[in-house]
Amino acid sequence: MSLDVNISEPEEFSCQELHTSIEQAALIKGIKDFKYHVDTLSGKGDNYIANLFRVTIKDTEDETNSVNVIVKTLINTARQETFNELHKREVSVYKKVLPMFKRIQEVITNDDKVIFPDCLLSSTEDEQEILILEDMQDKGFVMSDKVAKFESLTFNEVESILKELAKFHALSLICEIKEPEEFKKLQKKFKDLMFDNRFLNKSNLRKYFVDSYEMSLKVIEDMELKKLLEQIGTRLIDLLRLFTSPKKFNVLCHGDCWVNNVLFKKTESGDQLCFLDFQALRNASPATDVLHFLFLCTNSNFRSQHLENLLDAYYESFQAFSNLFNVDASLIYPQEDFYRDIRESLPFGFLIAFIELRIVTCTAEDIDFMRGSSFSMNTLVSPSGNELFKIRIKDVVRESSNNGALKKLIDEINRFSYY
Repeated sequence: MSLDVNISEPEEFSCQELHTSIEQAALIKGIKDFKYHVDTLSGKGDNYIANLFRVTIKDTEDETNSVNVIVKTLINTARQETFNELHKREVSVYKKVLPMFKRIQEVITNDDKVIFPDCLLSSTEDEQEILILEDMQDKGFVMSDKVAKFESLTFNEVESILKELAKFHALSLICEIKEPEEFKKLQKKFKDLMFDNRFLNKSNLRKYFVDSYEMSLKVIEDMELKKLLEQIGTRLIDLLRLFTSPKKFNVLCHGDCWVNNVLFKKTESGDQLCFLDFQALRNASPATDVLHFLFLCTNSNFRSQHLENLLDAYYESFQAFSNLFNVDASLIYPQEDFYRDIRESLPFGFLIAFIELRIVTCTAEDIDFMRGSSFSMNTLVSPSGNELFKIRIKDVVRESSNNGALKKLIDEINRFSYY
């Protein structure tokens, strides 16, 4: 073996464990003598949880024999302690969940399948946390640049994502019917992590969520409304945990579904999609994924115009994909039940917007500052001077006041107090 390492590779990529991992990935691809080049991947909203690199591995004898891989690592000590559990969860998804999903889909055509990256190598050992995935860019998949440019998604783009999300959710239903014992084990394994008390205390993310909520609260000028929102903020984590806990019908949800965790490939028949980043995967109501995406990636005006049509498109895709496996989704999860779950979970959409629009509306300068600083989720730049942030927050508060979501949150708080 010979190593011709790119001398300009990022400092955080220089530890021997990572070089060894690249060697193993090369051998898996049948390349014994190789050199490799490392590029840091960065984009708006990326790299908060992991260091992300694109690595090109080339055969030293025949450079046309090459492979590109994506490497995710946790090698900074502060990040390691905070996000180790999230890394373990994503590795578990690639080892346990996605293989089952791929196996179940062997009976349908490639054009109908939900697409996932292949995992070449993974490790959850302390200080050697790594995940090496195939580079989906080689298959024509790219990330949308609309968030970075503060551009709105079109109706067709939103619809495409929701229809693919419906197929992803339907895979849980299909697995539960085809392999019930194995799937039940997965459901137990993937209880919500993000709002679990033990994880929040260990990772300090509790403070991040609370600080994010308070940052959004500062935008509100109506004092009466502000008092109402302050009351909701006192039980923020309890409320988030309430809506992400299992309900009557549950699937393995992505848990962090927004446009930056989706890759797109243009084809003659339309966009193909590929979901990424499964650190927050959880067993929960599919409504939580749908609302998470809609409240982060569309604005209130868009939702008021298109929500019903989009929900119809989601359910039609859910049902049609299930039919490919001779599963009648309408008998197990009727459309009216889906609509009920959406209505009852609308407060979750508000809560997610209030704590995550802080990230979605960050400017490029904010991102550059964060990358150059000593990383801490609690030192993220405040977008309080960002007009888009102010508009989106005020809009979601107005919407949630009109649709009864805020009242429902207060009712839940009163119920907490009663018990």
